[in-house]
Amino acid sequence: MENTTDVKLGLALSGGGFRSALFHVGVLARLAELDLLRKVDVISSVSGGSIIAAYYYLKVKALLEKPPAEGQEAPGRDAYIRMVAEIETDFLAAVQKNMLMRTFLDPIKNARMLAPEYSNTERLAELLERYFYQPILQKISTETKHERIQLKNIPIRPLAANLSDGTSVPFLIINATSLNTGHLWQFTSVSIGEQQTLNRTGHTPIRFLKKFRIDDDRLTIEQRKILYNITLGQAVAASNCVPGFFEPLQIRNLYEMDGKPMTVRLTDGGLVDNQGLASLFAENCTHIICSDASDILKPESHPSTQFLNVAMRTNDILMDRIRGKSIDELYKYGPGRFAIFDLGDRETRDQIFPADSEKIVQALTRIRTAMDSFSDREADTLMYYGYHLSRKVMENNGFELIGEFLPHRRNWRFMGIWDRFLNNDEQRQSLLFHLEVGSRQMFKVFLLKKAMPYLILMPLPLVFTLLTLFLINRISPLVFWGVLLFSMLVLIYTQNQKILGLMDNMAVLRRIKNRILKILISLRMPEPLSYIIALVSWIHLSVFDRLFLKYGGTRESSGDR
Repeated sequence: MENTTDVKLGLALSGGGFRSALFHVGVLARLAELDLLRKVDVISSVSGGSIIAAYYYLKVKALLEKPPAEGQEAPGRDAYIRMVAEIETDFLAAVQKNMLMRTFLDPIKNARMLAPEYSNTERLAELLERYFYQPILQKISTETKHERIQLKNIPIRPLAANLSDGTSVPFLIINATSLNTGHLWQFTSVSIGEQQTLNRTGHTPIRFLKKFRIDDDRLTIEQRKILYNITLGQAVAASNCVPGFFEPLQIRNLYEMDGKPMTVRLTDGGLVDNQGLASLFAENCTHIICSDASDILKPESHPSTQFLNVAMRTNDILMDRIRGKSIDELYKYGPGRFAIFDLGDRETRDQIFPADSEKIVQALTRIRTAMDSFSDREADTLMYYGYHLSRKVMENNGFELIGEFLPHRRNWRFMGIWDRFLNNDEQRQSLLFHLEVGSRQMFKVFLLKKAMPYLILMPLPLVFTLLTLFLINRISPLVFWGVLLFSMLVLIYTQNQKILGLMDNMAVLRRIKNRILKILISLRMPEPLSYIIALVSWIHLSVFDRLFLKYGGTRESSGDR
């Protein structure tokens, strides 16, 4: 076994939405069994990996800061296994709250999101804290019940009685991308700003924005106020800010350019490094474990020529090249000093899934990377795969920090996917079908070949038709269609970023835009739209999302029996 005196172990958790986060839970389970989890010094995360990384980090904070009972030993391997077992159930329960649809559930928040001062990314940050992170901190202190979780308040301050030989206090790095410069942006509990990476140092004409220490006495009062108020939810949301779906997180007035205050706009960290490896290289980690659940470029015999499909395929190619450079740097560490668990790994799939292995792994690699609800079947299969993939890779390739392979000590809940589905031909096909449907971003419940969603939806066109006829008869058809057209124009205006950007760049159009906004606010026009969006979100969460989770259950009463 490697002498651990000079060892610095880094754990990289890749992007990939909730798909990656659930895959990482399985990896954490195996690392806990191997007693490697409590030895991690640095955690670097991107996008979906940041959601589970922050969650795990706060669980460690709660574990190491909790006063031990009299005569109780410091938390060791078993304590970390129990902690991951809690994560296994509690994290999935939070995932099944559906952050994507819940973003639009509050009509007042929807109205605020129509204005430029408040974005869907800020809303996501609030929801992540409410459903994922605040419940953990409330177990430590009731004072955090209704407060935002500021980054400056999350450092782990362990009690001496909770630290035993081999236990490290992890340092969390949440990675995003600066749209201003194209550089890697880091959020930590002690500093915020851009980080020079191996691939960019000395090879870019664009200067790096300074990384500020939050406790730096040389900061201005305004800078301190900005840094003090950045929250954990904002950091994770910025790391997950998928271009085109979420607006960039904005940090105003922290820097100046040409003597004028500038606005930093942050987006998904995967644009620079979707594996989270660059930050571990910068931290000079001696050993690295990388859990990579990002999408892998797949060959296409007849690539589409449609504009949108070509753009998406081009982006996939660029992301694959970035990933390749990061992996090449990782391989320089040499045998025994790194381990990478690659979603879609070809060498181990037959050992993990003896039947239909290629189809199952292919379905897992194509599951959506959104932040909506994941069913028990999807979650358990992803965790099961992450656990067994990490186990097989460790056994086949070795890792210096493992003295010997410890026996299995936990009957993880996700292991039940084997007996219920994988070990039965009929049920395995049912599971495979459910996983394939999981690749769709929308209307998944309608693709499960169940009658109930259609029966529920059937009356809606009739109700809409009757309501339309009623309104036309009650008011002038000209007025009706005029109001409908005006409402559509309002919707297009308030949601189209190109129009807003064009108006902001031209003084005349900017004045017109501001006057229209004042008129809309005075007429309370955004509110009806906000309530409509909230109503649609509520219907989806209350009806169709529940049906999807029911059909995707792992118990015999789940609806597929």
